[in-house]
Amino acid sequence: MSKQLRRSSAALELQRAHGWAPFTHGQMHYSLLIRDIESDLLQVHERYGLGLTVWSPLVSGFLSGKYTHENMADKDNRMSGFDIMPFDKEAGFRLVDRLRNIAGRHKASVAQVAIAWLLAKKAVSSVIVGASKPHQLDDNLAAANLVLGVDEVTALNEMTKPAPVYPNWFSELVLDPQVKAALVK
Repeated sequence: MSKQLRRSSAALELQRAHGWAPFTHGQMHYSLLIRDIESDLLQVHERYGLGLTVWSPLVSGFLSGKYTHENMADKDNRMSGFDIMPFDKEAGFRLVDRLRNIAGRHKASVAQVAIAWLLAKKAVSSVIVGASKPHQLDDNLAAANLVLGVDEVTALNEMTKPAPVYPNWFSELVLDPQVKAALVK
């Protein structure tokens, strides 16, 4: 029996012995601005039919569109002193402009478009919104009724596509087409 198979069997025995349910769902940060989980974790979720609940889909409110170059340094807003999720702010402002354009076509808000993009992802089961005011909650919940066009999702995907990480970029360089095809199966 292979080492990996023994580990899997041991994990199943442990789950059964303690009455634990098998892993079926993950809760992770994922957004148009921070797409790190796409290099590996999102693919695992999709391949094995695992659910994904996303937290902070608006990146601490940045993707709501309420922040501007001018008010970023304002000491009264959370983004001025709270950078727990670092991201390229200039790229973020360009993205918000694109979201604003899409939102206008749908008569929706910037936040709704950002959340609708997540809900369009096959692996995303649910989104945890962190509204601090009732009108924000109502706005966020309305995203469930917004269906973005394939062209809009594709444009947002391309605009925010993360740089490949190692070893993924290395594998792309060295694997021949037959090996790549075999690995995808």
